[in-house]
Amino acid sequence: MSGELDRHLKSYNYGTKADNRWVMPSAHDQLTFEKMFEAFYQQNWPLAEEYAQQIDYLVIQFSDVDTGNTYYLLQEKNQLPSSDFKGGGTYVLNPNGLNAVLQAPHPKRDSFTGTQSIDAFLHTQSKLLMLAGTRRDSSHDISECTGTNYSASDVAHQTESYFQVAHEQASNYDDATVFIQYHGFGSTTRAKLQSQCGTDNDLMLNLSEGVRYATNDDEHSIMQLLRKNVEAGGKIKACVYGNDTKSLGGTWNVQGRHSNGSVDSCHKSADASAKRFIHLEQSYGVRKYHRDAMAEHLKQALTQYFQ
Repeated sequence: MSGELDRHLKSYNYGTKADNRWVMPSAHDQLTFEKMFEAFYQQNWPLAEEYAQQIDYLVIQFSDVDTGNTYYLLQEKNQLPSSDFKGGGTYVLNPNGLNAVLQAPHPKRDSFTGTQSIDAFLHTQSKLLMLAGTRRDSSHDISECTGTNYSASDVAHQTESYFQVAHEQASNYDDATVFIQYHGFGSTTRAKLQSQCGTDNDLMLNLSEGVRYATNDDEHSIMQLLRKNVEAGGKIKACVYGNDTKSLGGTWNVQGRHSNGSVDSCHKSADASAKRFIHLEQSYGVRKYHRDAMAEHLKQALTQYFQ
């Protein structure tokens, strides 16, 4: 397949609130997906296709006319409004990309984060992009993981999902891989974070590694490098959870918990940070008007981190 990859990815239909279209995969299907993703990540396309056929996924080679690069997609065979749609998500591999994974667990409900992650993936030329398959509020059921009101379809709080299987595979494959997960907060939370961080800037971030303690501002971590690049831009205030703020730190996020070494990602927060995972919370203004700037800030941070 050839064309504009960004347009292809941005055309996905994530459904509507409470449409109940997300389907929790069985243990057997999760194992098949794991084998498929492992083969896919190691660029064994024939083996990946063999497993993909068993769970109605497609392995697609995509020649992007904008970048001139070739990408590989894991994409559900049946898209909405098909009754066979499962909401397992889409995964895009850049075989020659930087050792970073960009994730959008709430591509529609956290406005613009789906679009933002796609654009940032292409701009930074990172290795993997992960897009959830449905809205976070698709399911009528509640997740069994930490918290009382997370929908079962909220993959940031659901370990029984293809999204989590893909994250665990990518995280375990290479300890040097870093993860940037895109989120967004509204005006009420913004006011609380502004008070905690001591700023009146409506353009703000809350950066976290998913742990409850303060981190060193001067360490060579992907989070601190991103913070410094954002602050150097002079428009967006970058606050750090544990240092500047005490809310919205992503300590219940199951992907962050896994990469930080939690023994039970569904129920137990990690005790320490592995310095690999950024829970990137952004105000609405950043997500709507400053996505390109954020992509460039991330590109600079990744370049500095891996140099």
